[in-house]
Amino acid sequence: MDKGIEYILEVARCGGITKAADNLFITPSALSKFVQAREEQLQVKLFHRIGKRFVLTQAGEYYVQKSREIEQIQRELETQMSRFSSMSRGVIRLGVQASFTEVMFRFILPELKAAFPGINILMHEHPIGELIQMVKDRQLDVLLAVIDKRERSFCYQPLFQCDLVMAAVKSHPVVQKAVDKPGFPYPWIDMSYCCEEPNVMLMPGSPYRTYADNLYAYYQLKPNIAYQLGSSRSGLACVAYTRALMITLDHMIFNNLFDTEIVPLSVGEKPLSKELVIAHLEDTMLAEEIQVFHDICKKHIR
Repeated sequence: MDKGIEYILEVARCGGITKAADNLFITPSALSKFVQAREEQLQVKLFHRIGKRFVLTQAGEYYVQKSREIEQIQRELETQMSRFSSMSRGVIRLGVQASFTEVMFRFILPELKAAFPGINILMHEHPIGELIQMVKDRQLDVLLAVIDKRERSFCYQPLFQCDLVMAAVKSHPVVQKAVDKPGFPYPWIDMSYCCEEPNVMLMPGSPYRTYADNLYAYYQLKPNIAYQLGSSRSGLACVAYTRALMITLDHMIFNNLFDTEIVPLSVGEKPLSKELVIAHLEDTMLAEEIQVFHDICKKHIR
């Protein structure tokens, strides 16, 4: 969608800059400058500024109404072009979070190719933010990933709830200290037993690094960060080979090459879970193929 339409519609929907900027993954100052520039370009005010609230002017109401009509026409156009393109190319483009590539290669892709022998299946591995944008830009047809929040215009098919856990090799001393605790799916470990052990952390700014930092900070503990790595997959290999500990998701352990060597331990005051989903645009023309992909993922992902 044209940014001029998308940004103005989001500000109108949210009634302000801050929330709209968060939804659009840009800074509030950048969005504010964009709105001002668009108004200067049109030589008319689209919004009344009432404190932090942005209220549509009469011109703004008309702009939003026509923009929504343009948005609908553009969506229909892109849908039909995507359909013609898919029909002519015979391609399904899959986006996959790195933690699930092993199970994709070992089980899911072979079965999906057997189900659709006449279709070329392309797989892309990227961080979740890039996968979502590629689906929005129609560079991908469907993605498999753990999500934090849902996008408008996306359709979601849940696979599992993934619990935040501490990963440790079975023979690690902290495993023996874990106890059963009501409401938790796995033996629960006190974080004070983990902080002095070598810890694997993802790079600062990544979601799971943030979860780990916040968890240790909640208990006023400073972890012994022995390794900083770029992916959960590398982190779990480090856990297996070096006996370090790592905050991750249980299903990332179960679908890793070291799944028989590593166990999940529950942590925190209450369970924290994230959704593992199949996601695609609502107007996809590959509904049948995506449903088969979902069913195969459900069968093989643990």
